[in-house]
Amino acid sequence: MNKEIISIENIDKSFGEGDEILQVFKNFSLNLHQGESIGLVGASGSGKSTLLHIICGLDRPDSGSVKIQGIDITELNYDERSELRNTEIGFVYQFHHLLPELTALENIVLPALLAGTNQAEAIKNASLLLEQVNLSGKENNTPNELSGGERQRVAIARAMSNNPSCLIMDEPTGNLDTKNVENFMTLLMDMVSIKNVTLLIATHDTKVSSRLDRLLSLE
Repeated sequence: MNKEIISIENIDKSFGEGDEILQVFKNFSLNLHQGESIGLVGASGSGKSTLLHIICGLDRPDSGSVKIQGIDITELNYDERSELRNTEIGFVYQFHHLLPELTALENIVLPALLAGTNQAEAIKNASLLLEQVNLSGKENNTPNELSGGERQRVAIARAMSNNPSCLIMDEPTGNLDTKNVENFMTLLMDMVSIKNVTLLIATHDTKVSSRLDRLLSLE
């Protein structure tokens, strides 16, 4: 068995108060290993995004532990969680969230610079990532000069900027047509294989879920 990257142990999570409490998770546990690709499926409101946010430290469970590379993020303060997110977790949203005033290359370089990487090294790595997602020649294009599929490929490259141990994605193909979904998944799975990262992806798309190692259904 490959190294354990994400370990969730007995978490509880509820929203609301009094008679309006909604319990989303109760005594929930999950372990993800290096190189594994997992699809998170379930109806809207089943807790997919909540789970992703808890894993990333954007939200906290009411109880239980969430460990990334053995570090319990529930015990970290805001700045420590932000630092861990930037170095260990690559996140891709349904909407790419690229910075519109920056070029494709600059969007990819930014997380590495925030992590303290030398600028020349960060630019070299970003150029290589653009090549790996088949966007060589688009370095100086801003997001509004790219197609939807190209923007999501830049988002993948940005997520890989700091060589994270895991990639987490929330409905990343929701705004792509069928052909772009297939191209996106081919590039993504190639990247996961090359980098040997853990992939957790929330999706409703069977073209996505069918490419993954296993599925976790939330109800």
